[in-house]
Amino acid sequence: MVRPSSHSVKLELAAEAARKFGTLKIKVTGDSMLPSVWPGDVLTVVRQPLARFRPGDIALAARRRPGGAHHAMEFVAHRVVRRHGRQLITRGDSLRHFDAPWDEDEIVGRVAAVTRVGAPVDAALTPGRKLTAWVLRRSEFSARVMLRLTRLGVQR
Repeated sequence: MVRPSSHSVKLELAAEAARKFGTLKIKVTGDSMLPSVWPGDVLTVVRQPLARFRPGDIALAARRRPGGAHHAMEFVAHRVVRRHGRQLITRGDSLRHFDAPWDEDEIVGRVAAVTRVGAPVDAALTPGRKLTAWVLRRSEFSARVMLRLTRLGVQR
């Protein structure tokens, strides 16, 4: 018998708590939402009906990662591009391709707030961020440089 990892179990519990109680705070580990959301940022996620999601919102989904014996759970926070029936079409700001559509039952909620080093951050996709995201989509090197500069203390 294959058992899910403790990390996967924690994510399943967090998703269930968000669905039941309406809110969740989670720390970002990935860089797919650069330059709007950075690794280390804390997302406050609130439960929201699918019909209320709009393009530009950041949604959090709990998905089973394909492959492996037990399909581990993962959280993905990406920007809503559009709704399609009972699904959301999303993409990370710095990713080239759209995600596979998210079914309504995968959606945990909408990112209502982003906190960076204890201070609130506006994660809107401004014209400057759109340009930066366009560059990052075309150059992994640029993303690595941006992350390295941040680790060295350069302001974001």
